[in-house]
Amino acid sequence: MGKEKWNERMIAVLSELYPVETTAYTAGILGMSETAVKNKARELGIIKIAKSKWLVRAEHIRSHFQEKSFSEMGRELGITKTSVSRIATKLGLKRTKKEIGKVSSRIRGELIRRERRRVIFGLDPMTRIKVVSNRARVRLRSRMKGIGYIVGRERNILYYTVSLIRREHLEQRGVKLGLRFLPLPEDEVSLLTATI
Repeated sequence: MGKEKWNERMIAVLSELYPVETTAYTAGILGMSETAVKNKARELGIIKIAKSKWLVRAEHIRSHFQEKSFSEMGRELGITKTSVSRIATKLGLKRTKKEIGKVSSRIRGELIRRERRRVIFGLDPMTRIKVVSNRARVRLRSRMKGIGYIVGRERNILYYTVSLIRREHLEQRGVKLGLRFLPLPEDEVSLLTATI
């Protein structure tokens, strides 16, 4: 496949396709071998534009590298965390131990919050992270808060107002689980009425 085979039309096609299409596709359209296409492109200084999908992924990884895990970025991009790692390596991106710790800490915090929500709604955990010491107490406390009991700062004391219809059976269950039920202190009542 010598140079004499190339004409202006073919060079125009090469210039248009080679930067954005695969070499095999470009060679097929031109009726040339892949080697001939690569050599001519090199001779003319025509270079491949990185695949647009790769560019988008690379940009996403570059902009989220410091705060997101490889798994998170992979999920967002629809690729594996190994692929994210490869792209990050090609881009020369590296994390310090402190940055790795920060990302891990944030992810663990999010997992714990998600697991706590599952406990409150009575759902089975998704991980082995122990987020509460007493699931039944957490669920009951959440349920009673929904009824109108006020959870104290101590978390194990629930206050009731004068107007609240108390649920004796729930309170009895709560006492067995380590909860205490007290009337809302006077100063708290005045604060509540002032905010209403």
